[in-house]
Amino acid sequence: MEGGENLNHKCQKTMMFWQQKCKLNPRLGSRMAGIFTILSTIQSLILDLDQKSSFGKEPNKYSIFEDLHGLAFWTVSYKNNIIIFLSITTLLASSFLLYSVHMKLYLGLLVYIFWIVIYDITCFSILLLISKFIRHPFTSMRYYLWINQISRMILHVFWLPFVMAYAYNLHKGPYAQLSKKGLHAKQYSEITADSWSHVTLPKERKFT
Repeated sequence: MEGGENLNHKCQKTMMFWQQKCKLNPRLGSRMAGIFTILSTIQSLILDLDQKSSFGKEPNKYSIFEDLHGLAFWTVSYKNNIIIFLSITTLLASSFLLYSVHMKLYLGLLVYIFWIVIYDITCFSILLLISKFIRHPFTSMRYYLWINQISRMILHVFWLPFVMAYAYNLHKGPYAQLSKKGLHAKQYSEITADSWSHVTLPKERKFT
């Protein structure tokens, strides 16, 4: 119990520090996180789908990648499909986040936290896999992709504590109040039952 209380106290102190530094409350920060993720996902979707992996036509077709094989070849071949799937799922998670912030639902914030971590790890892994196969003349493109990916991850990390703080508030607040109300109700019922147990109804008097 003491360990859990200490952990909760540390989390609350961290949330308060973050809130004071950024001048944003957790609910507003969570709303901003959803809006930012939707806009950045749409931007990344447009840029990634417009990105060319080869130039020209057969037989003079020239690819910016060299010696693709195995998982890297499969990733580049289905890159657009993977990007569309990840982007649509991220847009749905962000929309659910905004709805949950408005309706004060804990589940939507938890889904967003879970998915945004998976999304960033997946995108980072894909870029790490294919960037080493980019030909030397297109080295600047590699730098652009890494800058875009890292900056997006940093901004996600910036907004994530607000979502976590608001999820923590929604999770602890209502349940704590309900538990207190339940405890008071139980104590009241026990006191009432005990008081009534000492009360004896008067016997009926028979008139003859």
